[in-house]
Amino acid sequence: MSFLDFLYERGVINRDIYEIAQAKSDETDSDVYDFLISIGDFNEEEITKLKSEYFELDYTDLKCFRKIDEIDYRALEDFLAIPFDVSSECVCVAIAEPNSLETKDKVSRLLSLRETTKDLAPLYYVASKSIIKRKFQEVNQSETNSINKIIIDAMKKSASDVHITPFEKTFKIMFRIDGTLTDYKTLHIDEFQRLSISLKAFAKLDISETRRPQSGHFQKDSVDFRISTHPTLYGENIVIRILGKDKELISIENLGFTEEQAKYLKNITAYPNGTIIFCGPTGSGKTTSIYSLIEIMDKKSRNIMTLEDPVEYKISNVRQTEIVRGVINFADGVRSILRQDPDVILIGEIRDEETAKMAVRASMTGHLVLTTIHANDCFGVVSRLREFNISSSLIADNIISIISQRLVRKNAATGRTIICEILKIGKDINEMICRGESMQKLKEYAVSNDGFKTLSDDCKTKIQNGTISRKYVPSVFLQEN
Repeated sequence: MSFLDFLYERGVINRDIYEIAQAKSDETDSDVYDFLISIGDFNEEEITKLKSEYFELDYTDLKCFRKIDEIDYRALEDFLAIPFDVSSECVCVAIAEPNSLETKDKVSRLLSLRETTKDLAPLYYVASKSIIKRKFQEVNQSETNSINKIIIDAMKKSASDVHITPFEKTFKIMFRIDGTLTDYKTLHIDEFQRLSISLKAFAKLDISETRRPQSGHFQKDSVDFRISTHPTLYGENIVIRILGKDKELISIENLGFTEEQAKYLKNITAYPNGTIIFCGPTGSGKTTSIYSLIEIMDKKSRNIMTLEDPVEYKISNVRQTEIVRGVINFADGVRSILRQDPDVILIGEIRDEETAKMAVRASMTGHLVLTTIHANDCFGVVSRLREFNISSSLIADNIISIISQRLVRKNAATGRTIICEILKIGKDINEMICRGESMQKLKEYAVSNDGFKTLSDDCKTKIQNGTISRKYVPSVFLQEN
């Protein structure tokens, strides 16, 4: 017996309505329900309750809704099926179309992916489309508000990162402000799973995967957010990097370079070819410094192209490309860019031998290359490139300068400034690198003969002139050279 036959036999509809609705039934049951509501004799809840009788399922108005934290509600929204309670035996699910096998299959597969629901069967109830849609809106709004508040507060405080760390009974949310982690909130661990699932859903990560690291991104109000998860003893540690693509670039003078250093850096950006390398740990401001150099270049007469992971600033008249894992990497990107007639190439980071060799090739063929590499100091860069099987002669012949930098809190209440060392590859240093001299000998010569100032020297100078305070400086930079 069809639903129409059921209604007709019960005397709910007359013969005329039955015949008109019968024609609709050649389409879908959903069209029939909508038609019965449209003629004005029935409201949606009345039809839904009759539907529950026909399918012999209980009706619910979802007033007893209880959100199940481990469920990805977004995955079910289009199917109009919403889990609303859970017991030791089943998961209660409100469904608008009880005869939809596709919807029931989606629900079963979703429950099977969750540790707490994989052994539980769905128990279906019938609810109206409007009530289910309204409940989804409430769920989405509550999740969005929670995430939005964290993000908005982080941005108000000029945080660069948000750390969400679970412990045995609580989890902590911290903001990295001016390089220092500061507490934001400590919450009960019961709320952690809801927040982590919401964030992973925002970033289109696999919410069922908790044992392997994942990374993704999402965007809000022209701001990019990069999210990284990492498994720990009590759950996934989550870090969100805040990337304001539209934020204003800081001039090279205001970053913290001395007048003499800024003048030198401006001069070498005019070189037609060669490599300028910035080094330092993550969060030391390397990329910001390179952006500031690109900003002062003549971007109309020079074709400047970049490969970045991710793009942190948008720069006018610069062709910027974002690395996409599985689609384009740094080495392949350089190969492609070399066919684009570039003058200047920014390679976001040298991470492997292939990228290192492509960077050298680019500088050898008449291009100015700006890039970064992870190394402790300027001389460590030479060692890293040798580890990537770049010959000493190619290193010496192609590098213009190496800049090592760190960010240190200013003496004022907020903000950070750069401490740096700059190695200029002159004739004598060039020859020493070619001979394969040790890092220690290179440093001793540079300090004794080229007036090379170390990170420690720059740090002490800035302490003396009051730019930074001793209490904010890592002790390693206060030791004698």
